[in-house]
Amino acid sequence: MRDTAAIDTRVVITASSAVVGSRVIPSEEVDRAFGMPVGKLRGRAGIESLAYAAEGENELVLGARAAEEALRAGSCGAPELDWIIVTSETHHNYPSLSAELHSRLLVRENCGALDVGGACLGLLYALAVAQSLIGAGQVQTVLVVTADVHSRTLTPGRVAGEFGGLFGDGASAFILRSAAGGDSHEFYRLGEFIFGCASQYAAAIQVSDSKDGVLGVQFDGEALSRAVITRMEKVLASIEQRSGIPRGSVGGFATHQPNPRLVALLAKQCGVSPALFPPVARISGNLGSSTCGAALHEALRSASKKPRGERRPIFVASLGPGLLFGGGWLTPHENRK
Repeated sequence: MRDTAAIDTRVVITASSAVVGSRVIPSEEVDRAFGMPVGKLRGRAGIESLAYAAEGENELVLGARAAEEALRAGSCGAPELDWIIVTSETHHNYPSLSAELHSRLLVRENCGALDVGGACLGLLYALAVAQSLIGAGQVQTVLVVTADVHSRTLTPGRVAGEFGGLFGDGASAFILRSAAGGDSHEFYRLGEFIFGCASQYAAAIQVSDSKDGVLGVQFDGEALSRAVITRMEKVLASIEQRSGIPRGSVGGFATHQPNPRLVALLAKQCGVSPALFPPVARISGNLGSSTCGAALHEALRSASKKPRGERRPIFVASLGPGLLFGGGWLTPHENRK
């Protein structure tokens, strides 16, 4: 019988990675493709370039690449994985993306494979599920992967450039383990997560398929911008209160980034430096569920370059259509063995 009193429920991220599509396109080219005034994406949204998947790249290819890099970085063999948890807002095929990754990575047959939704909030849902599985003492190692390829769905003629031109392609991956697994002083420990749904903002963005192949997009940019800033500030305030960590002592904010202008406004609203938000959307575009993943990877990478005593907490927060919201925090982990 399992001794539950002896289970160490601390969960740490031991490795991470992020990749983007191989084709880096200047935003001015995207303006032209969507029939917008040249300079609109750069001037109004702050997007300098977008990362698009090359021929032969899709969610599986990008997700596998990110996963393999994270496994190498964490010195983790695929046979060690107990679960693969995957999220994507663009992969809608069968088999599911988690099943395809399970096959591609050659993990053992009794490693679970699970897909979670949530669109841009998907990474936080996946991390929370992984944390629960490890915290319950049932598993030791979980791979979390995000992968999104917007460039083949949000195309000129199918959606307006004011919406479709914001999105790029990318993936991220994280190795989560029980802190009881060994020396983990280099890692970051997951704190708690908070989730909710502010349905009063649901009409700000809605996307649906139509019979003629055109995506029906209801996109109120001004209302959505107000909703994003208002709700994200509330999420970060809730994280601050729940964790007891002042936002001024945070070393990085791994948040969703609809566009760089909104990130700057959010930083100003929260009274923190915009430099604490890794510039994912500025150089790659909105990566959907992978935006928060790429930002978290950069925050962790930046922290790893600092002396152990100078590493600071990281806040994570995101929104999804609905308006779903969620957030949490990570702290530098000191092994207490």
